[in-house]
Amino acid sequence: MDFYESISAYYDHLFPVDAQAVRFLAARARAGSCVLDLACGTGGHAVELARLGHRVTGVDLDEAMIRLAQAKAGAAGGKGGPDFRVLDMREAGKSLPAGYGLVYCIGNSLVHLESEQAIGEALAGWRGLLERGGSLVVQILNYDRILARHVVELPTLVSEEPPLRFVRRYGYSVGDRVVQFRTELTVREAGGERTVSNTVPLWILRREALERLARQAGFQDLEVYSGFGGEPLGPDSLPLILCARSVS
Repeated sequence: MDFYESISAYYDHLFPVDAQAVRFLAARARAGSCVLDLACGTGGHAVELARLGHRVTGVDLDEAMIRLAQAKAGAAGGKGGPDFRVLDMREAGKSLPAGYGLVYCIGNSLVHLESEQAIGEALAGWRGLLERGGSLVVQILNYDRILARHVVELPTLVSEEPPLRFVRRYGYSVGDRVVQFRTELTVREAGGERTVSNTVPLWILRREALERLARQAGFQDLEVYSGFGGEPLGPDSLPLILCARSVS
């Protein structure tokens, strides 16, 4: 079983919808515009943007995540819910029609791509999906800080109900362009504890590289923040949010 499929049932407890993120994203899309959520997970942010009147498409490579997203959209009721589908975010530029007012990829998903070239190609494909003046929002972690301080562990995520613990560690190799992201999800059940472990390589994407790749993909008016409250990026910031526009 794929790791993300194995944690899909607990995803919303570990990564609940961020209301501040929803407001941040909505502020960058015209009222009623088409919005694309890349690597949407279980679709929480997409559902909330649809509630605000946007026509939302959400894509994720994991089938279990998309099934949960579709169920969530159905439970929300009403018309105009998100269209969720299984799709690799690298293929979005080739598989989806253009005309989006906002394309976003949050949750440190972009660095799951295997190289700087793959990231640049994905960004170029996403720009082609945007209408003139449309916005891109990408949220990753601040790898300049992570490398400078040799961060080996991110804050552990804990849920009381259901009882969960999600440990996240980094492993480094000298001269490597990737970091090994090692996770352990421990679930306390009636019969005891069950732990699911995984290791996935993440591309080390510094701010300079992300901005350069975005410009090469044709984006302009770049802005960088440390949080969905619009805070400026500083040396101590852990999140990194890039906003840009397609002007052609």
